[in-house]
Amino acid sequence: MNHVRFALLALLGLGLARAQDAAPVTSAAVERYYEIFQRGQKLGYSKVTWAPSTWNGRPTLRDQTTVVRRSVRNMSGYKTVFETRVEIELERGYDGTLWWQRTTGQEANRQTVDELTWTGSGYVSVSQVVGQPEQRIEVPLERPTFTDAESFLGPYVREGRLQEGQVLDLPLLDVRRRCAQTVKLEVGEVVEVEGEAGPVLATRIVERDPETGAQTTLWLDAQGAFVRLNAEGGTSYRRVTREQAEDMPVRPAEYSITTPATPQLERLFTADKLEVLLHLQPDPDREQPVFPDSPWSRVLDVRGAPETGQVYVLELSKYDAPEEACASFPVDRERFARELEPTVLLPCEHPELLAAAKEVIGDETNLKRAAYKLARFVYGSLAKRSPDVGQTTALTILRDREGDCSEHAVLFVALCRAAGIPARRCSGYVCLGSMWGAHAWAEIWVGQWIAADPTTGEVGGGARYLFFGYQDVPGKGPGVVSGRVTGRMRFVTTAVEEDGRRYDLRQRANHAFADKEAGVYENVLAGIRLEGVPQEWEVVSSGSSLSLSAEGLRASLSAYADQGADLSSWGGLSEFAGLPASLSRRDDRVQGMIHHKRKMLRFTANGTPEQITKFEYVLRRSLTAPVAEAPAPAERDAAPEDGGGEPQDPPADATPAPEAPR
Repeated sequence: MNHVRFALLALLGLGLARAQDAAPVTSAAVERYYEIFQRGQKLGYSKVTWAPSTWNGRPTLRDQTTVVRRSVRNMSGYKTVFETRVEIELERGYDGTLWWQRTTGQEANRQTVDELTWTGSGYVSVSQVVGQPEQRIEVPLERPTFTDAESFLGPYVREGRLQEGQVLDLPLLDVRRRCAQTVKLEVGEVVEVEGEAGPVLATRIVERDPETGAQTTLWLDAQGAFVRLNAEGGTSYRRVTREQAEDMPVRPAEYSITTPATPQLERLFTADKLEVLLHLQPDPDREQPVFPDSPWSRVLDVRGAPETGQVYVLELSKYDAPEEACASFPVDRERFARELEPTVLLPCEHPELLAAAKEVIGDETNLKRAAYKLARFVYGSLAKRSPDVGQTTALTILRDREGDCSEHAVLFVALCRAAGIPARRCSGYVCLGSMWGAHAWAEIWVGQWIAADPTTGEVGGGARYLFFGYQDVPGKGPGVVSGRVTGRMRFVTTAVEEDGRRYDLRQRANHAFADKEAGVYENVLAGIRLEGVPQEWEVVSSGSSLSLSAEGLRASLSAYADQGADLSSWGGLSEFAGLPASLSRRDDRVQGMIHHKRKMLRFTANGTPEQITKFEYVLRRSLTAPVAEAPAPAERDAAPEDGGGEPQDPPADATPAPEAPR
């Protein structure tokens, strides 16, 4: 529902007005209070006041709303408290016609002001984060619009003109699109619902967005004011007394945005494809999601039923393009006007953002290489911690230098636009190896559209993203999908493809394989493959590691996805087999980390000098070995096709295997 008071400024919901005003709904100020819940947990409260007024000589109803919300976001144990207060003042006709509206939002030290005014030939919208550039949008219209569905239906209810089964078309103004959009209002039965002073009779109304499928149900009393409201994503309003409304819980409502990954997969940054089963728990209060097909993800099949739980078979794909196939500056600004325009969050024409983009890119002309420089700049510049506000402007982020994935995406997209690279923000879930979590990243045009993730400093996204929608594209936002799935997802990866090899992960036995005779061992989940291992060594695969043991040797190797990090912050940076490394050696011990194929390979070996030399030889050979075919699941005990024959121990003065670039 595009109900501005209860969507907390997500969109301005405005409908087309009738020619005449209805009879006044009140001759004195009326107050109403509501509790706000999110899937059963109290988030906050709302106060609504209607009072007679005038605007430019017209009789109006002054409609004032206060919304107070407090919640805790849980990100794998790291909790952030968000406290928001929104004040909405508007002047509307008694039939709901909107003449003027001001919305002020306060979150921590951030204040936003949005003002909408009817000019006689349309609306002028002015939005601003206080202290930063404002955005002005003009929306030409022949007639003024409604405030919301409640104000539109009020006269119908009071005059007894609603009938069960009736369907009304309500054109709503979408400021971002600068045009009107029609939603359907379906009139249901008159039922008894609980009000602040006991049961009341109310008419059930269902509002449906024809484009996104979003649905809101509200119950209107005899005065046309809503008693109950259920919105997409589990948000609900319930009219209560003032005391009940303002009685906030000691522990704020908490919601989690992460869920464990099964199995833990550390090789995902280099995967070309993932096949994933998304188990969606049943929830009678929420519609089933419709995941949009995208270059990142698509639904192959849906199994089960909503009543008992459904399983979505997903295919996640790498989304990249070779550098040589990418375009150079400049781009067609008219063609990409939407993806280059400044907004309140993305003031890309501000001198500070323009200067930062120019300094980072320098003389680079290739769009992809320029975008990569910006991604690495954002990754390296921001401290990885969440601010205490839900949304921050790119200018604030550039100055404060901190944020989580949302801030990384906002700053990166703004810098891309400042540089002349078309860019837009994306939202969904991402696999981080050990868990899946809500995530924001970007899509950029470099001759063709490709993925970019400034949170990990990469351009060209691997097969690990489940796409919900675009935050900057009207009508394609992530909110509907997110609201329908958050808190009810479980992910199981069943297959991974990399470098032409496909691994079936449905059986635990396929998570690792060994050919003792050929000296080949692989931990499939971690992407660790060893070749040339002496036959007398014992190798055990567990989790994301391999353990090696023999007389005079105890060694272990583990791997985890680099998440965009490198080894530059580690002391003693050197190289091993031509790869960036941080090493520590002595006669009976070697340990360190190696950056290899988007993974950090951590190793430790203790033993005799002779065995330590053999271990280093095996490690070099394994890191520089050519790509090999993976054995079929039924052949895990057989030698891989590139078996390599009987491994030979290197002599003490063995020449290391050829070193390959990272």
